[in-house]
Amino acid sequence: MQAQAERAEAEKKSVEARAEAQTSAEQAHAALAEAEKIRQQREQDLDRLQKALGALVETRRTALGLVMNLGENAIQFDFDRATLRPQNRELLSRIAGILLTAKGYSIYVYGHTDDVGSNEYNRDLSQRRARTVRDYLVEAGMDSSIITTRGYGKSSPRVPGTTQEARARNRRVEIGIVDVSLDFAGEAR
Repeated sequence: MQAQAERAEAEKKSVEARAEAQTSAEQAHAALAEAEKIRQQREQDLDRLQKALGALVETRRTALGLVMNLGENAIQFDFDRATLRPQNRELLSRIAGILLTAKGYSIYVYGHTDDVGSNEYNRDLSQRRARTVRDYLVEAGMDSSIITTRGYGKSSPRVPGTTQEARARNRRVEIGIVDVSLDFAGEAR
């Protein structure tokens, strides 16, 4: 009698465990389906942003989001300056208008310089250029808490060379748009 009761209890626990495992599997499947739906929506959002921003400036897709190159024909800085020109303000206002519609992204503003001057001086100058762009984006209505700046100095030239043209192309700012649901390894948080 005792053995029969123990078998019945064991069978009951086995049935409960299988039911619990089935429920967990169904919940996991539902969570995966929801995650895929969100991923597809984020892809569509990035496509929309890339199209809108790409109409203004060179914009490329990366593993973490988008990068806009604000050099050459977009925003160029005069030699040894971190001041925006009037046409730069108009472009940044349009960019800010588009970015204001995007939710769930962090913005990274990267400043770059040409190869004239010391590494330390150029890092400082490129940081000032990045801050100038960030400050204007904030003036245009963007939340300063989502914008990070970094100056790369002359360490990351867009084009090689020491000609005036090459140097002008290297005095630039890039804006990165990173999906906050990704960490820097490109894995979901």
